[in-house]
Amino acid sequence: MADKKKTKKAQQLDISQLGVDELRTKLITLESDLTEAHKSHAARELANTNRLRELRKDIARINTALNTNHNEENA
Repeated sequence: MADKKKTKKAQQLDISQLGVDELRTKLITLESDLTEAHKSHAARELANTNRLRELRKDIARINTALNTNHNEENA
């Protein structure tokens, strides 16, 4: 049976539990995945174009978490 997708709430909990270094590592990984997905999309090889949207949103979530951590440290 297929793996169940995590809900947005579960993803947010996972992101909030990660440290800054882990978030940066995950951000780099997601950005490279997004680049590869863009290349696949341009070559018309990407079967699930919704993956582009998911990657962009995940990157935005991580950037938000990093900025929140940064603002809390400076406060």
